[in-house]
Amino acid sequence: MAINEETQQVEIADQLAEIVKTLAHSTRAVPKPSDSYALIADLAQAQEILAQVYSQLAAWHDRVVDGTHYNGEDGRSTAAEPATEQAKGLLELATHEADQAAAQLRKAHSANGVIRWFDDVPEADQT
Repeated sequence: MAINEETQQVEIADQLAEIVKTLAHSTRAVPKPSDSYALIADLAQAQEILAQVYSQLAAWHDRVVDGTHYNGEDGRSTAAEPATEQAKGLLELATHEADQAAAQLRKAHSANGVIRWFDDVPEADQT
């Protein structure tokens, strides 16, 4: 069960980035092909949770108040809208796209589920 660690968000995000890098390097091949079913399901769930994170960050950006949560902007922005609004909008877009990615992963999971995998594939054939 996940524990609410609001004071360790950056550390947790750093750990997530490192784990995802490790996963990216390890998925060039799948030594036990039937594991691909669980792998895709776990990735879909992770994508859904990331969409929730993006949504929560967008909502947080919508609630921040200049002078209370931050001290204005540094003047480098060329956009007409405040940077907090830009961040909120982009995070909402990321939420939508992550939800769509999760839906595609669920479809891939379903398609993968009807494949009768051989788990004893000779190593030379795994490239």
